[in-house]
Amino acid sequence: MNALLLTALFLPAVAALLLGGSRSVARWCALAVALLVLGMAVVLAARFPIGTAPFAPTDWNWFGGTDAPVDIRFSIALDGLSLWLFTLTALLMVVAVLVGWDAIHQRASLYYRLLLVLETGMLGVFVARDIILFYVFFEFTLIPLFFLIGIWGSEQRRYAAMKFFLFTLAGSMLTFLGLLAIVIWSHSHNPALARLTFSIPDLTESLRTHPIDTPVQIGIFLALFAGFAIKVPLFPLHTWLPLAHVEAPTAGSVILAGVLLKVGGYGFARFNLPMLPEATAVLMPGLLWVSLAGILYGAMVALAQSDIKRLIAYSSVSHMGFCMLGLFAVNRLGVEGGVLQLISHGLATGGLFAVVGMLYERYHTRRIDDFGGLARRMPMLAFFALVLTLSSIALPGLSGFVGEFLLLLGMFQRGWGDAPTGCWMQFRVISVLSVSGVALGAWYMLWMYQRVFFGPSTDKKPAGSVIHDLSPREILILTPLAVMIFWIGLQPRFFLDRMAPTLRELIVPAMEAAENIPNHAPPLPLAP
Repeated sequence: MNALLLTALFLPAVAALLLGGSRSVARWCALAVALLVLGMAVVLAARFPIGTAPFAPTDWNWFGGTDAPVDIRFSIALDGLSLWLFTLTALLMVVAVLVGWDAIHQRASLYYRLLLVLETGMLGVFVARDIILFYVFFEFTLIPLFFLIGIWGSEQRRYAAMKFFLFTLAGSMLTFLGLLAIVIWSHSHNPALARLTFSIPDLTESLRTHPIDTPVQIGIFLALFAGFAIKVPLFPLHTWLPLAHVEAPTAGSVILAGVLLKVGGYGFARFNLPMLPEATAVLMPGLLWVSLAGILYGAMVALAQSDIKRLIAYSSVSHMGFCMLGLFAVNRLGVEGGVLQLISHGLATGGLFAVVGMLYERYHTRRIDDFGGLARRMPMLAFFALVLTLSSIALPGLSGFVGEFLLLLGMFQRGWGDAPTGCWMQFRVISVLSVSGVALGAWYMLWMYQRVFFGPSTDKKPAGSVIHDLSPREILILTPLAVMIFWIGLQPRFFLDRMAPTLRELIVPAMEAAENIPNHAPPLPLAP
């Protein structure tokens, strides 16, 4: 398993160095590599044991020996938090390769090389167990996506690529300073750490026995927040996202929505909650209000969109607000629901962007008013789009429902009490208002679906073109996503059992810190 994880991580990068030749050779080689990585990810997920021990670890001295003053390691492993994000990345990379199969003609070899390099960067973020290694992969994902948007995007691709790059780079630099502050504090205040260690598990354990002072924690939390919140993105740091989605090629949108937005949520769960628990508890009301603002703002702006891709982009702002609402509720139900919702959002929204790309290849437009009556002409596409849409609006039986139900229940549990006062009254208000985001999500998604697939029939197809239903390749793209959506929706315990032990261990410090907030209300009676 150790060798399998290591191979899955670096095979795409090695293949990118060797990839060349014609467009046909490049795309077939990229598909073969993506399928191999997906196969290895499935094997790792199938063999993953339930528990908190790291799975398939690899740990090498990267910088300096045992006598060196600095301990930086090449350390990778899977745990309950990273397992499904790792598998989701491998699955969506296959989708990304296939979705541009007929759309990419210029510099095809470079295009597929960048996709494979991007895959290694994304996989590395989720398995890194050393801060320096995490940051290297964290920054590394910017470069290939910058070129994918800037070269193969739409009319404003260069502006969109530059805005995306500058936003994320500025935030990640502050995040790196925050991570360095954690390392230096632990070394200065824990005599057991004889060297400057960058090991994430060692630092997490050290900070439980030698916590950072609360005012310092708040400063470090805000530094980490800058980078992770831009990645999510949380309102009002979301302004780069709609433009990047609209201008990116279809594969770029699939990867951006399906994987890269999850890096921010992963960072909060991996670093902020376990390492900065008092700051999390103190800032919890503000974090929950920001999450709620993203939910409502993204939903209302999505209602006003006339471009399908822009509508789905703003829906991501709203749905990622739900994910952060669950994480910042800082209890078992909320965090498990928030992490599961990260996976569900990646499947549904990644699939919706793939559907938009298929429509654009046929009609060369993304305006909702240019479509209508497509269900009669393309029933297979209408079916898959319906599954993805219903999952996005959290229909029971589909993956979106499980995540949203758990995180909302966790949020209500956070605000429950006989006579809540102070911040607890805020939590109850946030709980009630967040439910309106579900109703707004159903409004804009179903309204979009009704106009595109069941509205008045239009004939805006390009002259001389023949509109056909899904090809076998396109069915192959959407079928695994639909299968996973039904699997998670009907059998969520399989996924929750594997992530729950790790998540419980990570949130214990923040949960204990939250217990000390004044005016604490008793837990919801339904809490497990």
